Parts: sequence; C-alpha cells; structure tokens
Amino acid sequence: MTAHAETILPPRPPAPQQSAGRPWARRGPGFRLAVLLGTILPPVPVIAALLYTDWPPVTIFVAIYLPLQLIAACAAAISQRGTRAAGDAVIIVLAIGATLLAVIVLGSILSTIAIRGYQAMSVAFLTQNTLYISPSTPLGYGGVGAAVLGTFIIVALATVITVPIGIATAVYVTEVRGRAVPYVRFFVQAMSGVPSVVAGLFILVVLILSGALAYSALAGALAYSILMLPTVARTAEEVLKLVPEELRTGALALGSTRARVVGQVVLPAARTGIVTATILGIARVVGETAPLLLTSLSNDRTIINPVGNPIASLPVFIFDKVSLPFPDAVARAWGAALVLMVIVAILFTAARLLSARRFAKS
Repeated sequence: MTAHAETILPPRPPAPQQSAGRPWARRGPGFRLAVLLGTILPPVPVIAALLYTDWPPVTIFVAIYLPLQLIAACAAAISQRGTRAAGDAVIIVLAIGATLLAVIVLGSILSTIAIRGYQAMSVAFLTQNTLYISPSTPLGYGGVGAAVLGTFIIVALATVITVPIGIATAVYVTEVRGRAVPYVRFFVQAMSGVPSVVAGLFILVVLILSGALAYSALAGALAYSILMLPTVARTAEEVLKLVPEELRTGALALGSTRARVVGQVVLPAARTGIVTATILGIARVVGETAPLLLTSLSNDRTIINPVGNPIASLPVFIFDKVSLPFPDAVARAWGAALVLMVIVAILFTAARLLSARRFAKS
C-alpha cells in the first residue's frame, strides 16, 4: 500500500478591505469658491433690476442672469476639471436656461389669461349669448354661451369629416402599402405646413363665393378639416406602426383576408392611439381664428343649424371683442380666452392620459 503525502497549504491571508471611493467628493477650494460665487453673484443684480428698473422678467433673465450664470458655471468647471469642461458647463447652463425661459414665458401667458379672464367668469357669462348686449354693457349680462356651442358644432363636424379620412390614409400607408405611398406622405407633410388663413381662403373661393355653400358652421368645419387632417393622419400612422406584426401574420395564417385583419385586428388594437390622434387633431384647430373669419363669420344669436347661417365661435368672439374700446368688451374677450384655454388644456390632458394608458398596456 502506497502512502500518499498530503500537502498542507498555509491559510490564505484575508483580502484587505477596500473603502469605496468617492471621486465626486473631491472638491478643491477653487471649486467651492466658484459655487459660492455662482450661488450669490447672479441673484443680486437680478433682484436689483427687478426693484429699480422697469425691465420685463424675460429681459432680466436673458440679459443679466444667464450671462452671470454662464460665467460662474465655467469657472466652477475649469477649477474642477480643466478648460475642456467649460464647454459642457456652457451646454448644461444653456439647456437649463432655455427650459426656464420657456417656463417663464408660458407661465406669464397662462397667468395673465387666468387673472384677467377670471374677472368675467359667471354663470351668465358661460350660458348667455350677446343678442341684446352692446359693447359697453356690464359684465353681468351676456356671455360666450353661443360661442361655446358654435365652437362645439364646428369642431364636431370637422372631426366627423376628418377622422375617417385620416384613418383611411394611415391604413393605406401602413397596411396597403401601395405605389402611391410616397406621394400620399408628401401631400400629408405638405398640408401640415399650410397656413390657417390659406385653408379659409380655399373654402371661401371654392365653395362660398361659387354659391355651393353659405357662410355657416359646415364651411368652418371644412376649413378646420384641412388643418386637422395632417395631424390625425400622421399620428394614426405612427400608432398603427406600433401594432405587433405577429397579430397581422397570425390572423392571415388563420385564413382572414387583409380587410378583415385591418378591421378586426389592427384597428381595435390601436383604438386608444386613434382616439389620441383625434384629440390632438381637435386641439390643433380649436383655437384657429383665420379660417372662421372667412367661412363661418359670427353671430349674436344661438345657432344650432350648421348650414345656412353664420355662427358664433370662441376664436372669432375673442377677435371681435378684444379690439373694441370698451373695458367690459375687452374683459369678455379675456374671459373667452380663459374658456378656450381650459378647453385646450382638457384636450391635451386627455390625449396624454390616453397615450400613457396605451404605452402601459403595450
């Protein structure tokens, strides 16, 4: 029997414990000084300009705060990482500054409309028309009821006209994929750049001046349809592209025709996105004034018939009242602008919620 010598290895010493490094915590005195200057230096002249000058906040932000913040950010970056970091600091400050500038401008517009429009808010303002109202009548009488109803009728007709055409266009581009797809995409893209006044002029010349149609809600809806169609078609196209290809091939493998696949598989799967496209199209045109000035005009009465009579609308109501030299008429215009802003905000919020729900399901 052979004896095997067992080799006994010495125990391995424990590995030294390494402390977690924090390179971002290494801050020199130059960096701290630059951060201190960046924190203290820009607000001082800004506060002084706000107190002792009549400059608007946007001008103060662009002319004083942003240059000083650029200098402080570049000093902090150079003191920490050298001259190469100055470019990164400039880009970061400009990006944040552009965002803040957009927020300031948007907040200024929204707050102005809300403050001035709230003065006209009342039940009478939201429900009455301006049939027996003069421009100097107090705010307690007359309102935008007829204009809200007219806007709803015009937008509803435009939606009924546009949505089927926009969905059919998206289906042709994504499902049929015929030879005319490049031309269809080109014309849809070209229509997205058409000025709103051109859409109104087209309906005016082709249909109204020729006698085929009178100034009415239908004429305004046709002008709106020209502006809505690109938004609905492009958004619906992108939504249909998100439908998995496996659904199409599976339905075709079961013996379904292409038409049944589109009608019973693809469109139901993209239903939420199509609703979002519709809402975005409505929000795109609900505030347009130029087409309605040329097609539906205005009316002090409450009109329900969409054909044969001019009809009131919120954009035209604002356009008519804001230019009058009477404080109460201008206040009504601000109130109508607030109502229109709330409607647009509701539409965009609904579109965002539907989009979030669609992506959550996918």
